Amino acid sequence: MTMNNDESLKGYLIIIIGVFTWSFSEIIVKLLQGSVGAISLSFFRYFIGGLFLLFILVIKRDLSGIIKMVKENWPLLLISSCFALGIGNAIYFVGVTNTKANIAATIYTTYPMWITFYSIFILNEKSNLKLKFIGIGIGLIGIAILLTNFNIAEIFSPQNLFGNFLVLLGSIIWSFYSVLGKKIQIKEFSTSNIALKFCMVSSFLASITIFIILIFTPELKTFMNYSFESWLWISFLGIVPSGLGTFLLFEGIKRIEVSKGMSLAFCKPIFATILAFFILNELPTIALLISISLVIASIILINKNPRIEESI
Repeated sequence: MTMNNDESLKGYLIIIIGVFTWSFSEIIVKLLQGSVGAISLSFFRYFIGGLFLLFILVIKRDLSGIIKMVKENWPLLLISSCFALGIGNAIYFVGVTNTKANIAATIYTTYPMWITFYSIFILNEKSNLKLKFIGIGIGLIGIAILLTNFNIAEIFSPQNLFGNFLVLLGSIIWSFYSVLGKKIQIKEFSTSNIALKFCMVSSFLASITIFIILIFTPELKTFMNYSFESWLWISFLGIVPSGLGTFLLFEGIKRIEVSKGMSLAFCKPIFATILAFFILNELPTIALLISISLVIASIILINKNPRIEESI
């Protein structure tokens, strides 16, 4: 029992570090705005992330089992990597360009809710459902308050409606990624470093999908034509938030339920707000304090273990 508790605690710690690395994403996109296109940046984040994970596997001298994983799970790999990770991310970026960034972030952060739904049917994670959904609702309110600064009605503004729909669609599609990824890891549990191998393969598959989309966009004209400083930020985005962050996610959810682990994603906008203060000098508001309180309550509820009645 103690060993299980230790593994769960380790899983939560790994995921919270992963979520913190993701929080750099919006900051870097903001820094690169106007110099690197959104679809191009999406391609590089997964391609460089895949190279980073491949490098780690080479250092570990462990490339065994990759071909077997692909052969035995290619339908799930295509859905999770090309569709959920690649196309889902592209739809999200297009949506962001047709709405306000803070509103897009609010809507996209609904993915713990979709992940919980998928986990029920795909992974049979049915423990404590009532508190999970209450917790998700509280968490969404907290994130909405933080990112819209109480102007939640703006989400339904007609000029933002098309973009908001695409962002929501992107969130719903992307949510398949972590659930199907865990399903593959469960099937391939005997393969060493399975989290690294899955993330590496899925990153490359997603980058191929996004590059095909990129070919048909105006961004192709300026592709690869960036300043040295931009390349530094692009590399950081690929290595830290994308490569390392995705790997930490799957390392964490090996040890706990996906729906519980992904509840920590509610911390991402809070981390991003704090990072924006230090990097972009964006001052936090009173909404941050209220949001933190609601998010903490949300995470506690989602991760609360159900009471087990002792049989007499």
